[in-house]
Amino acid sequence: IVMTKNNKKKLSKHNENINKVVCESLQQALIILMNKKKFSEISITELCRKAGVSRMAFYNNYESKDNLLKQLISYHSEIIINTIGSPFRKDTNVSWYIKLFEYAKENHYNLLTIFKAGFKYEYISTMTDIVLHDKDISSNDLYLRLMWVGAIINTIIYWLESGMNESIEDIATFCFNNLAV
Repeated sequence: IVMTKNNKKKLSKHNENINKVVCESLQQALIILMNKKKFSEISITELCRKAGVSRMAFYNNYESKDNLLKQLISYHSEIIINTIGSPFRKDTNVSWYIKLFEYAKENHYNLLTIFKAGFKYEYISTMTDIVLHDKDISSNDLYLRLMWVGAIINTIIYWLESGMNESIEDIATFCFNNLAV
């Protein structure tokens, strides 16, 4: 069988889709297992069994369980910025904050699992890396972004952990009025 450019492209896309499913399965399996036991007690074998993938599939995508956790945290951090955009632009308004808290509420199970497993700092650190990606920002802007990340992520953590008692609109308006960048 002769492999044409088109067939190679299709095969590459197929493999990419399979890897995406493997990664999503492993991330969800990690969330499920972290709700049952400590992260340190979860084995790669147990994780693979829960995800329905082989150890080889695991190691084709991740170097370690820690690497998987980091990717899970990065996924939730990056999707916020990729979905609703950077908060550091001139037209950021209260609707940006509403979308942020809607995302947090929709994903509260996964986020709370990460936080309750003791990875709040890793989440803040990952989000900090994302918002500080621009190396050409001024020193003042850098510190403003650091303060904003600490404030908004701690607000999200507290809001989720305390049961989301405030409405999305109320907490978003509060953040917009007090954290607008």
